[in-house]
Amino acid sequence: MVTEGKNVDVIRIHIRDQYHNLETGLLSQSISCMLLFDSIEDTKQHFNNGVKSEEASRRHCSSMGGKRSRSHWVITGALHKNQAGSPSVAVNAEADVQRSVKAIIRELDQGHSGVQCSRGMCRWTLHKKTERDPYNNIFLVKILIRELELAKENNKHYILPLLSILMYAIIQAPYIPDDLHEKAYKFCKRLLSFPKPYCTIAHEYAAMLKAERKAPGVLYQKLIISEHGLKNNVFPHWEKTFAFVDPDVISEEVYNSLYNEIHSMNSNETFAVNLGHVIKHTIQAALGENCNISRLNEVLQNEPCNVIEAYFQEVVAITEQSCFSSEEVTTAQKKHISKLQQLYQKIMSSAHEVLPPNGRLQNILLPNPDISLFMWKEDDLLWKELVQFVKNQFGNSQDSANSDSDNSEMSEPTDSLNFEPTRLSVLSTDSGIVRDCGDPPPAGENEKTQSKLFRRDGMKKKSYDLDNTLLLSDIPDNTATGADTKLQRKFGCSTLLFNIKQQKPNTARIMLIGNDCILGKLAKTFLSLRKRETRRCILATKLNLQFYYIPVTNEEQTPVSVSKVTSLLHNDLSCEVSRYLGSIDPWYNSNINSLRNMIPELAKMSTSYGQQSGADPFIVDVTSYYVRMGYQPVFFPIYSVAFTFTDKTVECVEDVFLIQLVADLAELKSAKEFTLTRKRAVSEGPGVQIAVEYKKIALSNRKNTRWFTSRCTGLMMKAIPSNETEDLVCLNVNITEVTNKVHLSGKISLTENIKIKTSHVKIEIPDRCGKSMVVCLDKDPRRIYKDVVSIKVSPCLEPEYYFHEMRSSKFNHSETKNIGLTKYMPKYLLLPINTFAGIL
Repeated sequence: MVTEGKNVDVIRIHIRDQYHNLETGLLSQSISCMLLFDSIEDTKQHFNNGVKSEEASRRHCSSMGGKRSRSHWVITGALHKNQAGSPSVAVNAEADVQRSVKAIIRELDQGHSGVQCSRGMCRWTLHKKTERDPYNNIFLVKILIRELELAKENNKHYILPLLSILMYAIIQAPYIPDDLHEKAYKFCKRLLSFPKPYCTIAHEYAAMLKAERKAPGVLYQKLIISEHGLKNNVFPHWEKTFAFVDPDVISEEVYNSLYNEIHSMNSNETFAVNLGHVIKHTIQAALGENCNISRLNEVLQNEPCNVIEAYFQEVVAITEQSCFSSEEVTTAQKKHISKLQQLYQKIMSSAHEVLPPNGRLQNILLPNPDISLFMWKEDDLLWKELVQFVKNQFGNSQDSANSDSDNSEMSEPTDSLNFEPTRLSVLSTDSGIVRDCGDPPPAGENEKTQSKLFRRDGMKKKSYDLDNTLLLSDIPDNTATGADTKLQRKFGCSTLLFNIKQQKPNTARIMLIGNDCILGKLAKTFLSLRKRETRRCILATKLNLQFYYIPVTNEEQTPVSVSKVTSLLHNDLSCEVSRYLGSIDPWYNSNINSLRNMIPELAKMSTSYGQQSGADPFIVDVTSYYVRMGYQPVFFPIYSVAFTFTDKTVECVEDVFLIQLVADLAELKSAKEFTLTRKRAVSEGPGVQIAVEYKKIALSNRKNTRWFTSRCTGLMMKAIPSNETEDLVCLNVNITEVTNKVHLSGKISLTENIKIKTSHVKIEIPDRCGKSMVVCLDKDPRRIYKDVVSIKVSPCLEPEYYFHEMRSSKFNHSETKNIGLTKYMPKYLLLPINTFAGIL
């Protein structure tokens, strides 16, 4: 025993050294270290416990009070059938899953103090354990329900992360007994009395669990159908993930590594394979061990593709009918199981197979979603890909009747940010008669035929009012409207991916990979897209947009020519948006913020050590988990800025920013003032005199405009809150003011910061004798403006709100604002970024 203890200590010292390598970024060794630690803990537990495992097994059975659940009999029956004489196997397996869950809880308790690069691996290794043994899913669900009951009283910050793991385990599990489904459903119902976002997420999960109880396997089925575009007659919904990386942060080496990993994971997934996954998982989720999945897989592999597709359509129809049944849950579930039992017998009998004996549960692979990776070099690349996605979906449908008219709108170049209203009517001089149009007559026609009057074939177009009708389903219920402007930062309505009835036929998940610069580019592109849709709805009625953000920093790579422009932008390479999202959502911080330095390190390792692409699917697995379970948006306001330049011949330029605006006011040691008679030098101190006019933020929304002048050397406007407790939606303006004080040694210049909270601010240089500012937006060196003498910042108006307000003002001559539909429309443009929990 002493020798064994020394060996364990030696191995632990080795693990500690390996963990030090984890902090230096050697990710492959760190993952092996965690798996080695689990194996050591298993060995030690088995060695020290001995006979205690038998006692633990008896205590576990006695705690049930003689009444054993269905999940207990499923596990023990399978273990006795496959591990005869080893009743402690179930206890050891459950203890293994229990340790992984406790590791996740310890990670949540650490908050921001833990090692950042190791975060997210505990959840990943836990799900890998469930993939190795399908019975671990039952243990995991049971343990999570027990931990959630304990967290409901004392540790509420555990609830949403553990709920997310629970739902993902239920989706992936090949079979979950109904008693565990019922316990999870009842727990979600008890959370309905909690404040937001607990009650909203619990309500959505309860609806999902109720559908899963009626039709086991429905969540897995709809996920595969939508992510891989499996055509069916019941659920015609397709979801596509577009990943855009920042070329200034992500090198070609990292991009190629990500591209190879993404495509290697789905290289073997064909249409027939995905159909087989849905059939096998749906039947096994309903029948459990009464289905021999190995024999079923052999039969399906020998069937032609058209037969497999027919079985697939039948499975989807049975699931849909059970899911929308108005009967009680137990009644609908029994009918659903009976129908799938008949289908199972039909499939086996078609291959002249005798109905095989019951088998052990087997894991059915959950394929990763279809991800398209792009290097975002062109500004209109996002628009082009979305349009192409819609064209591919509706090219052969009824909506393609207007495709010719839509193509001209889809193919138009990206417009400028200056919004021009669409003309409601155009005077036409075309009678519609071919002869009046000046078109050449068709060849081979005689003069008689040419003299006849006939009209060209018309094309039915949608009315203008329909294209510009306000889509009330797209308006978040708690965003700022024209009539009532909320100051508090709020979380948004859910964009749940598993809605039983989808309001729109398709979903585009836009994933941004990079630092803050790519989010500033997204804000500008999002405004341009909204303006296109205001003039003519092309994507809004067909596509549901969801945005995701994965931060990546590369400290070795400095922005291009930043130091040559201004010193204020030299060292700011942080990811402020991800920092804020991690502070309000601990689960986002654990799973997504950990990828900040991990993605570049993985690319270096794959190149240095020659690892095969797809050998370590950690990045793809984490991103897949994020896009599937992250559906609580956090809304960020977009601010509009107008620049005026020293050259009066240059027109005013408008732009937008999402994160920050930085202005550097050049210090002039001496300026020469020219007159008609003489020239004299005027010595000046550091800084430039500016005039500031702003609206002070007030909870009462009263207009309080203030004005002052100051001599300053620079200013910074921050739109992202500095901490999670700051919930006011406003700009934090910091002005570096220079004050001169006279001492015995002479005049001394001191600097101090002036802090302002506002949403509307105007800064200008009154004295325009060669003095100007250099302005940078969203830390992007490509968005730098020089020779600026005036800055005017205000919240960016929603283009649809602006259009309807402008149209209403033409017919309303009074000073009353927000009439008609504008009272119910969001006034300001907000960019939603999805997280796991929203704002806690």
